[in-house]
Amino acid sequence: MDKRRMRLGMRYWMCLGLCLALSISGCGRAPQVVDNEECFAAVEALWTAVTSKRTDLLEQTATEIHRLHKAGSMSDAGHTELGRIVQMARKTEWRPAAEELNEFMLGQRKAK
Repeated sequence: MDKRRMRLGMRYWMCLGLCLALSISGCGRAPQVVDNEECFAAVEALWTAVTSKRTDLLEQTATEIHRLHKAGSMSDAGHTELGRIVQMARKTEWRPAAEELNEFMLGQRKAK
């Protein structure tokens, strides 16, 4: 279990490094669904909730994601995808949720 957690942690840091490299280089034309700091922070919080299997943080983050969408800060596509990941985690499908979220994060660039 510790090995799996270490691998997920390593993936997280690799993902952030890749996102940074892509935003600096201008490469990677994936459509962006989180386009501001609050949304990016919500995705990071979701990552923490999922990888630490914390249902309390998962629910807090789900509420924040919903608030950001309702306020118009998060796209429909982003809200739908993150909502799907939240539902997986709620069913205690932690590993698949983490894998899906990792893929989602790889397609994002942090707002400038």
